[in-house]
Amino acid sequence: MKRLSLAVGLALLVGSGPALASTHSDFTKSFPLQTLKTFAFKDQRRISRDPLADNAIWANNVRDAIRRDLTEHGMVEDTSGNPDFYVAFYVGLRDRYDMSYVDYGLPFHRGFRSAWWGWPRRYDVWAVPYTESTVIVDVIDAHTSQLVWRGHDEDTLNVDHPDKTLSKAVDNVVARFEHDTKRTEHAG
Repeated sequence: MKRLSLAVGLALLVGSGPALASTHSDFTKSFPLQTLKTFAFKDQRRISRDPLADNAIWANNVRDAIRRDLTEHGMVEDTSGNPDFYVAFYVGLRDRYDMSYVDYGLPFHRGFRSAWWGWPRRYDVWAVPYTESTVIVDVIDAHTSQLVWRGHDEDTLNVDHPDKTLSKAVDNVVARFEHDTKRTEHAG
């Protein structure tokens, strides 16, 4: 029985969860990201299904985390109304299910007349709910209003513990921006 419990527990652990968190970015290769020194936050209208539309706490936490990370990387928030770039940000949440199956189970007794013990011929399906999350940060050239860099982090944000994970998701994206900025500096 101990072996069976261990096998079922291991199967659930391996097959029951979202993919590991990851951070990605893309940018206009011809744009000199290293020239961006001052930033401001873009005024954004949020649609009703946007998690930040009804949650000013999360929106402020994302804004504060971006501000902190950018200033730690040597950038300055512009107060004169003439920044080098604007920052826009979004959070996406989607309820998902991780579907797994176990093609073995507990032995069972079948029928009365031709009674026998055996393993089931079918399999059990397990649906484990989770929330898929995406944090997106856009960098927009203030002079042309063109998107020049976009980074996103998938599945770092845990809606049950946003106080700990929201900032971590932003940190991942801004670190990617810093990496891409250095990459264009060495290429140019």
